[in-house]
Amino acid sequence: MKISTRGRYGLRLLVDIAEHASDGPIALSTVAKRQKLSEKYLQQVALLLTRGGFLNSVKGSGGGYLLKDSPEQIKIYDVLDLLEGSIAFEEERDGENAIERILRLHFYRPLDEQVERLFADLTLAEVTQAAWFTYMI
Repeated sequence: MKISTRGRYGLRLLVDIAEHASDGPIALSTVAKRQKLSEKYLQQVALLLTRGGFLNSVKGSGGGYLLKDSPEQIKIYDVLDLLEGSIAFEEERDGENAIERILRLHFYRPLDEQVERLFADLTLAEVTQAAWFTYMI
């Protein structure tokens, strides 16, 4: 599984906003500079995250983006599921042959279950508070 640019940008945007939450609304231009990301593409990702219920947009002078919920309430799995469309490997198709069915049931489905277990309870707070994360920043 490979996380798309949209997924990577979205996670970086949420982490940046979480890390600077005390600064008030964060302008995308500020995040783009800090993270060395395309502001134009970041705007598209921010729109998806706003519509998906992860960000609030504040208009006007001094505006920008804020997390809609606390970092403890934002699940990484939900963010990736929104931005990636679906992060599932398993895909049931009409007319699948025996080998496809066996792979789906005995390889892809267990793989999906492992990925979900790994990310389902992981929160944005846990990512930003992890010892390895704070050491790197």
